[in-house]
Parts: sequence; structure tokens; C-alpha cells
Amino acid sequence: MDELSKARQAINAIDEEMARLFEQRMCAVENVIAYKLEHQMDVLDRSREDEVIKRNMAYIQQESYRPYYQMFIEDVMKNSRAYQKSRIHQDKIAYAGNLGAFSHIAAMKLFPDKEHVHVPTFEDVVAMVENQEAAYGVLPFENSYTGEVGENMDMILSHDIYIHQMYDLKIEQNLLGVKGASLSDIKQIYSKDQAISQSRTFLHGRGWELIPYPNTALAAEYIAKENDPSKAAIASRETAKLYGLDILASHINTSLENTTRFIVIGKQPSLKGDRVSLVFTLHHETGALAKVMSLISERGFNMESIHSRSLKDEPFAYYFYVEIVADVKDTATKQLCADMAPLCERLKIAGSYQKEGIHHAFR
Repeated sequence: MDELSKARQAINAIDEEMARLFEQRMCAVENVIAYKLEHQMDVLDRSREDEVIKRNMAYIQQESYRPYYQMFIEDVMKNSRAYQKSRIHQDKIAYAGNLGAFSHIAAMKLFPDKEHVHVPTFEDVVAMVENQEAAYGVLPFENSYTGEVGENMDMILSHDIYIHQMYDLKIEQNLLGVKGASLSDIKQIYSKDQAISQSRTFLHGRGWELIPYPNTALAAEYIAKENDPSKAAIASRETAKLYGLDILASHINTSLENTTRFIVIGKQPSLKGDRVSLVFTLHHETGALAKVMSLISERGFNMESIHSRSLKDEPFAYYFYVEIVADVKDTATKQLCADMAPLCERLKIAGSYQKEGIHHAFR
């Protein structure tokens, strides 16, 4: 056996022992998690980590190894924190908006037994999932009437998140006002811009001032607080109940089949389902997109949707979102991605999921 083989054999034996010790360390971390949960402590304890680094550095005798060992032990603790977060926050589901927002309704239907955490923006939902402060996030992805929710589609490309599930929720928009108000009192309408757009036919020609608001539930909450009969909100029936508002007009959305598709996002890729989402950018070559589309077709994959979106940091450049009927674990799917890779500047398997049926919002 030559010297290199001997050295590698020694490393293999050490790696085996390190793996055993890693498992022992993580078993001890389980006890830490239980204690922190019981006492409602934060995951990060900076003074404890500084103490561990200082103490463990003293064990390293070879001076040239010390900076590398410090990086090693810092990574060990970083991984420990990540695992602690994943366990401590495993019952938390993040959504944007207040109680009664359609994202809240979708979250309750998808995860009825979990803790629902509302944050102000879609970006905050993504941040919670990325930072493992929530197990999953629920985001609106596209609407059958107004189209894609572009900012959320963009974040699938630009952030370390993956689609785990899609869920179609049939949406009923209603005009909500304070107790005793009537349509003749209304002068201003508050709601999410998509909700206003979805109700455009009903709103047209009435002379009302249309004021975009961060989301439908926040608009309803604002109307309830103002208690002004000249102000109204567009939102769900459930929101009217939550904030004590009257329904001045129901089913005001232009399309009676108005449906919003929500996605469930997670930190790690999913390996389940019968649909796969791909996002990719292309080399600036003639026919690049046609080559990718031909490849998908030639391999026998049914493509159910394709979207193009501009890249915000590259003028007049685009990325593409494609949904195909496929199992991400199948050899054919893996081969498709391998063959697409040389044609793409960037390629991400953005999600694997089972499509759910359409369900109605609270009536």
C-alpha cells in the first residue's frame, strides 16, 4: 500500500469516528432543545458559543491548524443551531397578512393543527422559512383572473426555498362596511391591489376612490377601526366576521371562478409528488428557449405551464418558470435536468409536489 492510500485509510477511520461522535453530540443537542422549549429560550446563545470556541481552541496543539479548527467548530455550532431551529419551529406556519387574509385561510386549510404566524410581507414569510423560524410558508402564487403574483415567483428563483405543495382556493370577494353603512355612503374603497382588480367590473363607474392596501384583512381591520361609513374594504366573508363588519355587497369579483393558487414553501427540497417546477435562465444564444422546450417535449414530459419574468438586475433579460408532470425521483426526470443544464446559465429544481383540489374560502 502506497503512502497516499495509507493516509486515506487513516482519514476514513477518523471520519467514521467523527460521524459516531457527531451523532452523540446531536443526541445531547436534543436535550438542549427540550430545555429551551420548556423555558422558552432563544436558539442562539452567543456567550455560550464564544465559551465553546475559546475552550476548544485550547485543545489544538498545532498552531497552523488553529484557524481551520475555529472554522470547523463554528460550522458545527451553526449546524446545531439550524437543527435546533428546525425542531423548535417545526409547528409554525408563516403567512403574510392579518387574521382573515386569504393567505391565512389557505394556511388554516392546509395546516389545521399547526401554529399560524402572520408577518407583514411576502418577503418576511420567505425570510422566516430561510432562517428556519417557520417550518413552512404559505404564499399566493397566481390568480385565475389577474395572473401570477410576480414578486413571489421571483423569490423562488432568488432565494433558498422550494415549493412543497400547491393549493387552489376559490376566492369570493365581498364589499365590507361598518355596521349600518350602505352603498350610498361609500366614497373610498381599501383593499389589496389584486382584489381591486378582481372586482373591477363591480367597481367601474361608481365614482369611488380605490386605495390599494397591503392585504385584504388589513384593509378590513382599518375600516373597523375607523368606523367611518364612507369607507369600505374588499375582503372575505370570514374577515367580515372577524372584524365585525357588514357585507354591503357579496360575490363582487368579476369572475365567479376566481381562484388563487397558493404554494407551500420549505427550506429543503421535496422529493414527493407528481409535478415538478423548474426555473432557469438561458445563454444569450439564438433558439435557446426553443431547444429547451423541444428537449422537454422529446422526452415525453407534459408541460402544464410556462411563465417568463424579467430579471430585475439584468435589463431586458428573462428567466422562465416551467411546470411539468413528472416525479423528481425518476431517472427520466434527472436525465432531463442533466441535459438541460448545458443549455442554461442557471437551472433550479424549484419544487416537487402533489396538486390539491379546489376548495372554497369560508362562506
